[in-house]
Amino acid sequence: MSSRSEHSTQTTGAQRVRRRAPRSTTTRPQRPPERYEPYLDGLFTYCLSALCEHDAAAVAVGDVLAVAERRPGRGRGRVTAEGELSRPWLYAVARWACLRKLAERRGRTGTDTPGDGAGAGLPEPIAAQRRRELAALAWPEAAGTSAEQREALELAVRHRLGPSEVAAVLGKDQEETRALLSSAACEVERTRAALAVVELGHCPVVARLAGDTQVLLSAALRRELVRHVDDCRECRRMAERATADGPWPGTAAAPAALPVVEAPRAAVHAALLGA
Repeated sequence: MSSRSEHSTQTTGAQRVRRRAPRSTTTRPQRPPERYEPYLDGLFTYCLSALCEHDAAAVAVGDVLAVAERRPGRGRGRVTAEGELSRPWLYAVARWACLRKLAERRGRTGTDTPGDGAGAGLPEPIAAQRRRELAALAWPEAAGTSAEQREALELAVRHRLGPSEVAAVLGKDQEETRALLSSAACEVERTRAALAVVELGHCPVVARLAGDTQVLLSAALRRELVRHVDDCRECRRMAERATADGPWPGTAAAPAALPVVEAPRAAVHAALLGA
């Protein structure tokens, strides 16, 4: 009798466990915690521009949030005095996550770029959307900047971090960072002037260099165009007239040409749980 009673109790307990399980899975949120919402698109765009692969960028953002979740409180710059998350700290962690993943990729393939199989098997509409989003991150005017200058400019212009915040992300001195941003802005301005001359298309030398199609500037083509505009008196005057009223890189008008890609919330959330 006691055996049947014990068996009945165990069965009832097991049924109770089975009844409870669905409730815990259906109530689990499919988005990262709300406190990260203002930062997700920027962090994902930053990681995507570094890794050039959507799934890897989502995992990197998940790593960032996992690190933030493991460091509660206001210590070590994670939270400002007002209780808000520190954007420079989050971007610094994102930079660390991307550098780590690039190192892992180099170890596997010998190169920083994603392999041909990245995104393979995706439905064509999704693959096409990802190609469009990667293309949207292109910045032709920054073709003449070094990798270090480009990273600083991206943080300052696309992500709207101030010079002191950029310095914190890059781990550099503030004066060094201001000099880096200034030199990068000069290179962008020179490229912008050369592109303006290409658009006007009056110089046969520029037409020969640029060709008939409007393509993204390679570093070599950019050097040739900028050198010609510097040396050619007519092209230099044309560039000065074309850019006289244009915005200096980093001003309010610049971010309109530098979009931010929407982060896939569900993928980031899954990466956070996996991390």
